[in-house]
Amino acid sequence: MRNVSLTLVLATTGAIVITTALTAQSTSRRIERGRYLVSIAACNDCHSPKIDAQGTPDMSRMLSGRPATTPPPAQGSEIRASLDLTAWSGPWGNSYAANLTPDKETGLGSRYTEESFVKTIRTGKKPEGEALAPPMPWPVYRNMTDEDLKSVFAYLQTLKPVKNFVRAAAVATH
Repeated sequence: MRNVSLTLVLATTGAIVITTALTAQSTSRRIERGRYLVSIAACNDCHSPKIDAQGTPDMSRMLSGRPATTPPPAQGSEIRASLDLTAWSGPWGNSYAANLTPDKETGLGSRYTEESFVKTIRTGKKPEGEALAPPMPWPVYRNMTDEDLKSVFAYLQTLKPVKNFVRAAAVATH
């Protein structure tokens, strides 16, 4: 009876270890897939501040959105962008690249869950009901699979949180 109990404990422990290893491997693959998708979807083009006139993303503030130092472009009769592509104006008004880092106060942090992130990209509506504004190409990104969007969200959760309240920056410049 004792050998049966020991065998059962060892089998259970082995199953837990294997399940944990497979889950970690699956999570790692999901994050790597998300990193790949973020890079080919050109998220840095609008969501990362730039360090030079050639548009090189500032990787120390990667995907942290429009910095307070970037003024909104002048309103006109055409679509305009700031030099760093983090602020835009057009017939819809001004729009600012969001902070996609996991910062709890100013980024995706406590505002988005995996489910609400996927729903936002699918519907073009933020959790509060506000529409995603141009030039955010959500009508293209909504064609990603659920697994792809979950991978993007998983990857964004691994970024260094950057405190950058984009809306405050936008209000401060008006």
